[in-house]
Amino acid sequence: MLAQQGIAVTMVLRDDHVGAKLFTPAMSEFFERYFQARGVSFVKRAEVKEASGGGSLSRVALNTGKTLECDLMVVGIGVRPETGVLAGSGLEIGDGVMVNEYLETNVAGIYAAGDVANYQDTLFRKRRRVEHWDNAVSQGQHCARTLMGDRQPFVHVPYFFSDVFDLSYEYWGDNSGADDVQVRGDITTNSFSVWWRKQKQLVAAFVMNRPGEERESAPKEISKR
Repeated sequence: MLAQQGIAVTMVLRDDHVGAKLFTPAMSEFFERYFQARGVSFVKRAEVKEASGGGSLSRVALNTGKTLECDLMVVGIGVRPETGVLAGSGLEIGDGVMVNEYLETNVAGIYAAGDVANYQDTLFRKRRRVEHWDNAVSQGQHCARTLMGDRQPFVHVPYFFSDVFDLSYEYWGDNSGADDVQVRGDITTNSFSVWWRKQKQLVAAFVMNRPGEERESAPKEISKR
């Protein structure tokens, strides 16, 4: 990361804490302290309004009226699925290529996999499009098995991992709508796990520097509901 190279870093967040869509407030507090201890500053509840400079970037103006001097800006804007090549193909297009629980499109025998596939998640009973290589690999393998005659619904616990400074954590599932949160370990240290439940069913887990059995059990227990 830039901060590890001795470069002053300021993170501009739309929300009032880090990882607002995923982390609990206590988790966000831990990561913010961890970042700040390594030289990262935060500007919260703000967005970049304008970037300017004489031939090269020198400052960014925020919608709060604040201006930040900078030489480099890294922007996380998400992605859009590229479906233009499929225009007029007869395939149903929405937020990606719409497929069913078998990853099959509305045209029999045509399948989609990876970031572009908007599939029916039978585990969480909702449509989902996942932008992570783990999903792309799993769906590609599933399509191959289907084409070889093993037609089964695609059942997969959403997953991603991240490395932050010297930390590495993993996350499984979908914590939206969870009504119970439990923590194992000490959330003020770099070794803890967080478990989300919805109507008494495990729906998501975050694991960082915890015993191996927690990491191994997380996707299994989520898939069992």
